[in-house]
Amino acid sequence: MRQVPYAVIGAGRVARHFCHYLDLLNIPYRSWSRAHDAPQALLASLLPCERILLLISDGAIELFIREQLEVHPALKDKTRIHFSGALVTPQAFGAHPLMTFGQDVYSLAHYQKIPFVVEAGAPAFAELLPGLPNAHFTLPAEQKALYHSLCVLSGNFSCLLWQKLFTELEKSLNLPKEIAIPYLEQLTHNLQHRPEEALTGPLARGDQTTLDKNMAALEGDPFQKVYQAFVEAYREHS
Repeated sequence: MRQVPYAVIGAGRVARHFCHYLDLLNIPYRSWSRAHDAPQALLASLLPCERILLLISDGAIELFIREQLEVHPALKDKTRIHFSGALVTPQAFGAHPLMTFGQDVYSLAHYQKIPFVVEAGAPAFAELLPGLPNAHFTLPAEQKALYHSLCVLSGNFSCLLWQKLFTELEKSLNLPKEIAIPYLEQLTHNLQHRPEEALTGPLARGDQTTLDKNMAALEGDPFQKVYQAFVEAYREHS
């Protein structure tokens, strides 16, 4: 039976992006998902593949492995890999792509820039994910929860703040959300090039009068608590 480097399990955004990346790299793979494929097709997808990429939700990974090991013992001899940033399990090696994956797929150059953070104790990256030219870094398993919490704080939570700005500009202030794009672009530039000096505004200059006015303006808005929490966290951290 001809060997195939990867079997990709899942049909969500990460699975779709990674399949596209493999296509761009001309790396063969098989794919299977509960949503699109019959259960009996799973074995045909797994058997010729050397590595099983479990690109499904964190909470489903270990259960999926246990269920499939009972039905398909051949899975025991496969290298099993998940992309979760937080999960640590003896059932599979963790390799987290430090990137956000949107609805639209990316270019080859964009995928190649994605760094992977791999659990200590996993095989060498070239053996774990052969054919991928990506930069990679090793992290002890006990530090994964902290690592991922920081990724969520900076990426996912900041996304909520920007969504709030865009929504309120249009809904509450009758302004086009596009006027905030130059602000976002400059913030991103400053964070990339001078991160230690990127923070500006009333928090950075200690302007309590403006902070109080901002808090009052957010009365009745759940984001008032978010604002206050950031002020307190900044003061404790500084």
